[in-house]
Amino acid sequence: MDTETARRLLGVPPGADVSVVRTAYRRLVRSTHPDLTSDAHAAERTIELRLAYELLLEVAVDPGSTPAAAPPTPPPYRAPTTPPAGPPVVVERLDADTVGVGLPPDETLHVVLEVAHRLGDVAYLDPSTGLVEVVVEFLDAPTSSVLVHLQGRATGQTEVVCSIEPLSGGAVPPTEAVTTLLHRTIREVLDDPTR
Repeated sequence: MDTETARRLLGVPPGADVSVVRTAYRRLVRSTHPDLTSDAHAAERTIELRLAYELLLEVAVDPGSTPAAAPPTPPPYRAPTTPPAGPPVVVERLDADTVGVGLPPDETLHVVLEVAHRLGDVAYLDPSTGLVEVVVEFLDAPTSSVLVHLQGRATGQTEVVCSIEPLSGGAVPPTEAVTTLLHRTIREVLDDPTR
């Protein structure tokens, strides 16, 4: 996807700053999310919007940047459970910015909220669209907004997609690193016997 196509999809002008891009994305994803519309192309449209959002954020933050290559995908993780809890919940890294959780969206949202509270402060929550924004203070990077978007699949798996942007300028941590942190923390939450 090129920058012009991304701008057209989100309806933002050339040179739009991060807040304009974020607002446009959130407005549009609320109307296209597959959990909120019966449109047969809702999932594809939501993915296009997410890709456009991430591209325009990258351009707004660092106009000379190029997307990083995706890291190798680790093997799926199966969280241990104790009987009669049922089969283990599968948690796997699907992409550089996506973790798959073998739970329906409503249960995954509860897990993601617990993860969010462990990582930082929840700044925005919209359960109807599966959006959670967490403000995270990183050690070697600026305090950043991590936007987590849940997308249920007919397979029973929920995709947890994350994007990141700095709140105070500077280079953001790589999306892959944040996704790895999200993946690890989801496993920790599911492994917690007090949960």
